[in-house]
Amino acid sequence: MSQLTDALDRILNWLQQNKPSYAYSLQPGLAYEEIEEKVKNLPFRLPREVYERYQWRNGMIDEDSEFFYYYRFLPLEEALQVEKVVSENFGLSLPFGWFPIFDFEKEGFAVIGAEKNTDSSPVLNTYLSDDIRYTNLTNMIQCIAECYETNAYYIDESGRLEQDNKLAKTILRKYEPELNYIGEARFEVINNSDGSQVMTKYHPDNIILETRIIDAKGNTKELSSYFQGKVLRRMTSSYKMEGFYSYIRDENWLNDHERNEKFEVEYQYKCVMTKIERRYINGVLKQEIIHPDKPRDRTFLIFTFLIVPLIRILSFLLVIFSSPKKHKQS
Repeated sequence: MSQLTDALDRILNWLQQNKPSYAYSLQPGLAYEEIEEKVKNLPFRLPREVYERYQWRNGMIDEDSEFFYYYRFLPLEEALQVEKVVSENFGLSLPFGWFPIFDFEKEGFAVIGAEKNTDSSPVLNTYLSDDIRYTNLTNMIQCIAECYETNAYYIDESGRLEQDNKLAKTILRKYEPELNYIGEARFEVINNSDGSQVMTKYHPDNIILETRIIDAKGNTKELSSYFQGKVLRRMTSSYKMEGFYSYIRDENWLNDHERNEKFEVEYQYKCVMTKIERRYINGVLKQEIIHPDKPRDRTFLIFTFLIVPLIRILSFLLVIFSSPKKHKQS
């Protein structure tokens, strides 16, 4: 038995004894071939940990059930629908292979797929961002199992599943020492002679978490995030690419090497739009979006170059002519 299945069984045992309705909500597992048939149309391959989890059980049928502290274990069919909706609405803005595994009111946890099946993947928290919360699914499930067994998760007098925040955080630190730094990181800033800055973010154990290079005008030229001593994500930007207002490149090494490029143009004074978006996986162009040009708003231009200066001149004249009157009255 693997560590992942063992931890899943420990959670099931706790639920059967303390919250039977949640345990009964878990559907029977799927055969490997069934999972393969259901996920065959995904544009990526899922980690083997996800296959093992759905072979164990196929999620919770009751939408009010919780696998751990608010979060429901999504049936595979529902997870596929969520992935489809998210991909259609957000396009290139999400990491390659973003796939939901736990959900609570449109927020939850997801894994990252790849061109080929991998053993595991980082687990992302998808609330407002895509920050890594666990190194892999096995770590996450082991952490949940220990939270149940130590009463970090417990059933209160009303029958609700609750959390002892302090104890849960201690257990999280045990399984994810490098990731558990929220509110505890420290910063160092180096000011260069040309007016630029280099900012470095450190874990309390002096592990580099992030570096940021800021130019003299306050623009972020490069932002790099690190995990386990390696670059995990990098964003670079430039305002010097000929024919474009700006060029932004986002890269991540969550599983494959993914690179997203965005070319922006100034279609009228101080109005910027994205003209071209490109996604590369392991150096191969996978998707390109070219947005149509936006028409120039002549009303806006007239207001900007004629009306605004005229208002400023009138305001200036009003100040000049009103000042003597105030002086005489005084």
